[in-house]
Amino acid sequence: MDRARGCASGCLMTWAVKPGASLADLATIDLRRITDVLQVDHASLFLRDPDDPQRAAVVAQTGLPVSEALPEHRTLLSDVLHSGCAAEIQCTGAAGEPRSAALATPLLHEDRAVGAVLVVTRRESRCLGAIDAQVIQRATRALVERFLTPGGRREPRVDSERFTRDAPASRR
Repeated sequence: MDRARGCASGCLMTWAVKPGASLADLATIDLRRITDVLQVDHASLFLRDPDDPQRAAVVAQTGLPVSEALPEHRTLLSDVLHSGCAAEIQCTGAAGEPRSAALATPLLHEDRAVGAVLVVTRRESRCLGAIDAQVIQRATRALVERFLTPGGRREPRVDSERFTRDAPASRR
């Protein structure tokens, strides 16, 4: 390989194709967006273990470690994966411990919960609810479609009528 011209440090240039972002990389980006928008202290993505459907493994997380943010996270995730519905808990901290609120929403694929997104806040004035669940669902929809749709097949999109109408023949 030839040295790049004009590079004072003698760096090498390569034209090799870089591998694409992994599921964990893309999930971390989405989780960071969720923590910024919802102003929470932790967000994590769990996917069902294909070998043991009763278990879920953390794929990505941002903020506080999940065991520190919400020690009882396994119970909440189990409920969400089993029911396929969002669940929330409000925890009152013991003496000297901060209060926390958590919300877990399912990642649905073909009407089955294949994973969950967990968000936790340790702020006294912050509660989590239905609006937060909608924000999470919207933020993770593209991730689910990208990685869980068989063969990379995308569902057909319905274009807006605004962009599909015939243009007028002439304008005056």
